[in-house]
Amino acid sequence: MRELLRDRERLEHIAKSADNIARYTKGKSFDDLQSDDMMCYAVVYNILAIGEAAYHLTHAFQKEHPNTQWDLIMRMRNILAHDYYKLKLQTVWEVVVHDLPSLREQVARYLAETDWDEWENSEVRIKETVVHKSLMQTARRMKDDGLPIKQISRYTGLTADEIKGL
Repeated sequence: MRELLRDRERLEHIAKSADNIARYTKGKSFDDLQSDDMMCYAVVYNILAIGEAAYHLTHAFQKEHPNTQWDLIMRMRNILAHDYYKLKLQTVWEVVVHDLPSLREQVARYLAETDWDEWENSEVRIKETVVHKSLMQTARRMKDDGLPIKQISRYTGLTADEIKGL
């Protein structure tokens, strides 16, 4: 089983993706986003990466930092990944202009202010990691027994992607 990335690394991924988007869109307008397919896809990909990294933060970390709208970030990722045909570029642009700068500031603050040694060894984080590992082992056995991924997901709470990766 691959080692789960820790919260710090996930936050670093969020910061890097936000920085990428800032670099791609610097001095650009909504019209540029609409007319430049490569820029549009690069921005959307990095928003997806932010949502995926947010999803993989421990619930304990998310609860510890309620000022960040983790649910909205993850929902945006799901819309871009699964309902891409409904994509409204105006919404993407509004996220880039209005939401990403404050998210980037929050993430920078979390990275700087968190005592990472203490956090990684905290009881609540360790318990969550152990429970996740146990769920992954159970899902592996269920998958080996031929249960459908959707059913395994319903019983374990793991995502289909996590189960497929087993």
